[in-house]
Amino acid sequence: MTDDRTPLQTTIDAFSEARGEEFDETWAWSVSMALLMRSVEADLVREGLAEALTVVRESQESPEALFGPAREHAAELYDRWVDEARLRLDDTHSMTWRDVPSWGLGFAAVMCVVFAVLFAMRGDSLRPWTWGMVLIPVVIGVGPVAAAAAWDDLLRRHSTASAVGAAAAAVAVLSTGAAIVNEWSKDHPLGTHSVWWYVPVAATCALLATAWGRWTRTWPSPTPRAAVSADDWSRELAGLLRERYSLSDVRVRTIVAEAHAHAAETGRSLREEFGTPSEYAARFAPDLARRSLLKTWFYLVMAVLNVVGLLVSDRAWSSLLLAAGFAWFAWREYLRYLEQRRGPATA
Repeated sequence: MTDDRTPLQTTIDAFSEARGEEFDETWAWSVSMALLMRSVEADLVREGLAEALTVVRESQESPEALFGPAREHAAELYDRWVDEARLRLDDTHSMTWRDVPSWGLGFAAVMCVVFAVLFAMRGDSLRPWTWGMVLIPVVIGVGPVAAAAAWDDLLRRHSTASAVGAAAAAVAVLSTGAAIVNEWSKDHPLGTHSVWWYVPVAATCALLATAWGRWTRTWPSPTPRAAVSADDWSRELAGLLRERYSLSDVRVRTIVAEAHAHAAETGRSLREEFGTPSEYAARFAPDLARRSLLKTWFYLVMAVLNVVGLLVSDRAWSSLLLAAGFAWFAWREYLRYLEQRRGPATA
């Protein structure tokens, strides 16, 4: 029987066998989750846990007694890798265009159920149905996901400014299209029906999201093209530093220019001097405070857009609910930004 576990999962499971204590596995799982949530590559996480596992096996003491609480040990590993210029980050949190239908329609299914409940609570158990009523919760679900995909795509390939513009354009196009359809459909009603018809609409969205997700999982994984030329190497490095490490465009241009200058002095190619773009990017600490600040602005813009919807739409309650939700996310990220500004740069 084949073992379908990943190398990281195998290492985590080995903690319960090292001393026969299941809590040790829970500790290892907590360490791994704390690091994965900070986008650390799974192979590097496994390497850090393997070091701890060796010590646990030799000493037969609990990992918490040896290394402290899981969160603290994860933070220590993270800081150590930054100091050693070995912090490799993954793009597990980035959104790609192939993910938009599955994630967007999944959120749309949730919004359809929310619409049905709120309409029912307001006493509108029966109301005229239009294509706009069907489309608006779908756009509310797909819109932010499409904006996130546009942001990640343009941030990786171009600059922060182009990413902001692309995300704003994605939201504007979808919102404008939904508003036009909504206004047109008021003169072409589909009849009077129960608001609970949102439930089959939600089920349809969920089924489409699941079908798309399963289909895309059968696609071959995209193989990144090796950066052969100096331009390819520079573009890949710049994309990594902007997207995964959240460095500013100015900082990225400085790093790339310094790499070119150093390679020119030695007479070697960028790849010969620094290795792959991913290996060279590992020398730099991510700007977590800037990442939180960018997220804060994104959520604030989404909140403002829903406040505008509150003023011009006859569905004030839904716009108010969404504006409050995005405002809460913005506040949470802002608090995280303040915490990171107060702490060490690598925290």
